Amino acid sequence: AVVSTQSAHYGRGIQILFEELADMSDEYAVEVADAGAAQYLPVQTSSCKKGGYILIKDQPCKIENISTSKPGKHGSAKCHIFARNVFSGKTMEEISPAHATVKQPITKRLEYNLCDISDGYLALMDENGEMREDIKLPEDAIGEKIKSSYEADPDVQLIVTVFSVMGQEKVESVKEETQKN
Repeated sequence: AVVSTQSAHYGRGIQILFEELADMSDEYAVEVADAGAAQYLPVQTSSCKKGGYILIKDQPCKIENISTSKPGKHGSAKCHIFARNVFSGKTMEEISPAHATVKQPITKRLEYNLCDISDGYLALMDENGEMREDIKLPEDAIGEKIKSSYEADPDVQLIVTVFSVMGQEKVESVKEETQKN
C-alpha cells in the first residue's frame, strides 16, 4: 500500500510539472530551425552514376565521370569521381572507398510560365497560378535565349525550368509551349 501511495504522489508531481510547462508555452514562442539534414541523402559511393549529383566539399556537383578501381592487396575498391559544380561550373574530383557513404543532394526541377522580364528579374507563374519574381535573368546563353524569345513575340508562352538544390536555384532551360489541339 505504501508503494502505491508514493507512486500516486510522484505521479501527481509529474502532472503538476507538465501543467506548469503547458502554461509556460503560452509565454514563450517556440521557433523551429532547419538543420539542413533534409537537403541531402547518404548513398554508397559505388551506387553513384554518371549524370547523378553528389556533394563535394559541400558543393552540389553533377557527376561527369566515375571510375572504380579493383581492390588491392591491403585495401578496398576506390571510386574516382569527376564532377562539375552545378552553379560555378568548376570541375571537382573526389576519391572515396566504394563501400563508403557520400552525400547526394536532393534536387528539384520546376516549370514556370514566363509572364514578364523586369529589372533583370523574371516574373514566373507556376501551375497553381502562384507568382514569383525572385529569379534573376541568367547572364549566359540561356538568359540571352529567354530575353530574345520574349522580346521577339511577348504573346508566345515560354516555359522556364528552374533547378533547385541545397537552397539555391538557377534557370536551367527554356522552351516554347506547344499547344495541343
